[in-house]
Amino acid sequence: MTTPPVKRLLRQSTKDQPLRIIFTVPVLLQLIGSVGLVGYLSFHNGQKAVQNLASQLRSELSARIKRELEGYFSAPHAINRLNASAYTYRELDVVGATKGENAMFQQMKIYPTIAFVYCGSAQNGEFFGVLRDPKTGELQLSYGNRSNQFIRDYYSLNARGSRMHWLYKAQKPYDARTRPWFTAALSTERAIWTDVYIAFTTGLPNVTASLPVYDRTGRELLGVCGTDVVLPEEFRLFLSNLEIGKSGEAFVLDRQGHLISSSTSEPLMIGEKEDAKFLKAVDSSNPLVKNSARYLLEQFNGFDSIGQAQQLEFKLNGKKQYLEVLPFKDGFGLDWLIVVVVPESDFMAEIDVNTRTTFALCLVTLAIALLTGVALTRWVTSPILRLNAAVKDIATGNWERKVDLDRTDELGQLAESINLMTQQLKTSFNTLEVQRNSFSRFFPSEYLRFLAKDAVTDVELGDHVSKEMAIMFSDIRSFTTFSEKMSPQATFNFINAYLQRVSPAIRDHNGVIVKFLGDGMMAVFPDAADDAVSAGITKLRYLEAFNQELEANGSRPIAIGMGIHMGHVMVGIVGEHNRMQADTLSDIVNLTSRLEGLTKFYGVSLIISENVLKALKHPENYRTRFLDRAIVMGRTEAIAIYEVFDAEPEPIRQLKEKTLSDFENALEYYRLGHPTAAREWLEKVLFVNPHDRTAILYLERVALLQERGIPKNWDGVWAFTQK
Repeated sequence: MTTPPVKRLLRQSTKDQPLRIIFTVPVLLQLIGSVGLVGYLSFHNGQKAVQNLASQLRSELSARIKRELEGYFSAPHAINRLNASAYTYRELDVVGATKGENAMFQQMKIYPTIAFVYCGSAQNGEFFGVLRDPKTGELQLSYGNRSNQFIRDYYSLNARGSRMHWLYKAQKPYDARTRPWFTAALSTERAIWTDVYIAFTTGLPNVTASLPVYDRTGRELLGVCGTDVVLPEEFRLFLSNLEIGKSGEAFVLDRQGHLISSSTSEPLMIGEKEDAKFLKAVDSSNPLVKNSARYLLEQFNGFDSIGQAQQLEFKLNGKKQYLEVLPFKDGFGLDWLIVVVVPESDFMAEIDVNTRTTFALCLVTLAIALLTGVALTRWVTSPILRLNAAVKDIATGNWERKVDLDRTDELGQLAESINLMTQQLKTSFNTLEVQRNSFSRFFPSEYLRFLAKDAVTDVELGDHVSKEMAIMFSDIRSFTTFSEKMSPQATFNFINAYLQRVSPAIRDHNGVIVKFLGDGMMAVFPDAADDAVSAGITKLRYLEAFNQELEANGSRPIAIGMGIHMGHVMVGIVGEHNRMQADTLSDIVNLTSRLEGLTKFYGVSLIISENVLKALKHPENYRTRFLDRAIVMGRTEAIAIYEVFDAEPEPIRQLKEKTLSDFENALEYYRLGHPTAAREWLEKVLFVNPHDRTAILYLERVALLQERGIPKNWDGVWAFTQK
């Protein structure tokens, strides 16, 4: 047979070469190619990672800014609704100015960003309100009516909000009916914001929320209530404290391009007093702000055409900038744009450093590999290669493989030892496989992943994970009574059937069941609060299907209660070396158990704490309502709790959504210590939804307050004396 030319060439070129050259040079070439390819892919993937990171950062920052704006600008409309209700029910005397300042005083105390709370009468333009002195911060009463010829008088207020001393008088008459906030509410006949303006009393940028007020019949206009909000420095401090890369910026502007707030320190106003006007973003002294605004103008031909969130890129001085613009609308007239811009260099600087470091390490690695290769090639022999191939086969599970090496030296003895080891390993692995399958039922695989363990045998006493996570407790309501007529075997069968049905809801939402507690369970969700809430909703839906099966078999359906709390938790292995189990250690464990216990008092299925609500990445996906600020048994501090009613039957969900506004008004009057008003709102709730257990509970509390009187220092917190 004729030898191919390529093989002849290889044989001739390697015939007289030493083995260390033959083995080292190809390996070195492979290393150079591999390292170069890895370096290129590392840099390329790094750029992609930067783009993804920048996108996530922009979206998260925009969402945080939007939530902050919603927090600032939701309170004024709530205050207007309260004052409008008080005006309608004559608890606020706008015309005669005889009462009402106490409630307005409390509102100003609760919301420090509010500058002025007031109402104007449609009768003759009377005015009544409480303002914050721009110089001293003290709260003052101001009113104008026939008694003072509509020239407003100003009074100081004591610690309870009652008027004390006359301070001074305005210089000219004031007719509320002619003011922009009054006319704006009348023209729209609904709650609305005015345009941002410079307040003549403070010289600061203000915006006013106004609401028309009608009598009880809803036909006759009584007047308009308004709330002035100073665009707060706290919000600007919030923007400046955001971690927007190293040199990124965030700012808010209106549709005319005026800067409403910014993370920069430059003044937002041009001129002084009457000549003051808002700085336009395109005139900003900050290059990022100015060029971002100009780019948006060019890209969309004006700010008005930006109707949805956009992630964009543009270049400034030849360097790429990542930009996100997010419209902000609150449904009452605010129409602003949130802009976040981050230079690509903020992310690429570290990648460039890592690239240089990787290149240097690659050179060192190549040098070491070359030296090592030269030394090791001396020991490369055929028996070793055969042993290596045999061991690799055995490592893949080929227990039938034997090493046939006809030698009596150390390599021959090693071959015999490998053959003996193979048989022993085969027996051991078969035994371990049986044990592993048995252990998996007592120590689930998701727990191994949670503790970052490959197998049960790797778990040791004291292994744990400590981090911020959500905890869930659940329990069957009145199970002791339910199981009294059941035999022990029937009770076990029932509990197992129930747990088998609902437990997958925990695992399907990245949760870990720490332990079963009879008819209940405790689970943790290490990744996100959304997982815990979604698991609770899914669990209730599984329960609904389970109850349908029970009713079909002639059994009574069951109800469960769930409590979810968020905090720092240590989950791990406790016990002693001969008896270990998984458990969760934290002060919040007992608190979560108490939250689950509260479900029977409020008549709800799923209660979450305020910590969980704040940790939700997408709170808009869940239907919730505030339940209470309560002190559970064994605790001294109050905790805010909320109901999640997504998994309720559709008719009940609709009733709770329909009565949500009335329910919130009732709780607000209850907190303010107005039991009569609270009762009226609660009765409205129960008229629509007579089976609302929470409303019934509050009605009982209100009756108790009316009977015993409002306690001193009342703040609406309820202390429970039982679990």
